[in-house]
Amino acid sequence: MRQNSRQSRLDTTVATEFSARSLSRAVIALVAIGGLAACSADQNLSSSPKQQESLPEVAASPTIVYVSDSSGVQQLWKVAGGVTSRITFSDAIDKDPHSAAGHLVFASYRDGDEEIYMARNDLSGLKRLTTSSGEDEQPSLSPNGARIAFVSYRSGSPRVWTMDSTGANQAALATGSESFVPEMAPAWSPDGTKLVYTSARSGSSQVFVISANGGTPVQLTNEMNGAFNPTWSADGSQVYFVSVVGAPSLRAVTVATGETSEWVYDGAGVGQPACSTSGCFAVEGAYSSYGNIVSIASDASVTTVVGTAANETSPTVLVP
Repeated sequence: MRQNSRQSRLDTTVATEFSARSLSRAVIALVAIGGLAACSADQNLSSSPKQQESLPEVAASPTIVYVSDSSGVQQLWKVAGGVTSRITFSDAIDKDPHSAAGHLVFASYRDGDEEIYMARNDLSGLKRLTTSSGEDEQPSLSPNGARIAFVSYRSGSPRVWTMDSTGANQAALATGSESFVPEMAPAWSPDGTKLVYTSARSGSSQVFVISANGGTPVQLTNEMNGAFNPTWSADGSQVYFVSVVGAPSLRAVTVATGETSEWVYDGAGVGQPACSTSGCFAVEGAYSSYGNIVSIASDASVTTVVGTAANETSPTVLVP
């Protein structure tokens, strides 16, 4: 744990303090049903107006794409070789980046409504994939780059949808729950055959795993105050997620057995985990206004990768 961790402004007794707008919506929907509270240009800057607090050794570090509001509006940035640079330049919010198979997907308000966009990792070939009247967000690209899972509000409640990476064949994922039940935060398994996501079908937000084609889900978590933001371990044997008992922390659940264990705790609150074969990253202070991007070591300690006066959130490893 890095020294001088900033005090989280989260009210740690209530899960509704998640700053990500999508999670806040889910909690509001949970309350409503009686649940527990819970690039417009191919540009790349080589320097940044941001001051780094500290950086780890970067010789073998992967490139991380993340969201920062340092320009006054949430945009996509990257850190590579210890240097941060802004990579999207819209006047509207860009958020929820995810990378796989040499491509990057993200959500943006750049065309007025929140929609899903896809480009190569260098932001070339940018195209809009969704055009629904409901807002679309939280895209997750399959490991082979062929499909995208995302969250859509087009039916009124946030639900998991899938589509081809061309934008074709958009359809709600069949999970067996009522259509008004909030279901969010999809993430592909490393082999591309399964998805984890969160659902309020059991009364509070919990993590479920399901075939990528839909079917009968299996509930993986039973957290008292809910479970959020699931991501897979690199080998697919575990799912990491956010638990809110005291300060937000990261826990692990073994997919085969359902056994849960503590993983990462930090007094400032840790959330929004993202893992790949290059390592795991998260946000320290994720649910305050002062998030830092951190790497997670094998001993579960965290080291600041990007830490400024701005709010940095939503890391993803740029996968070639």
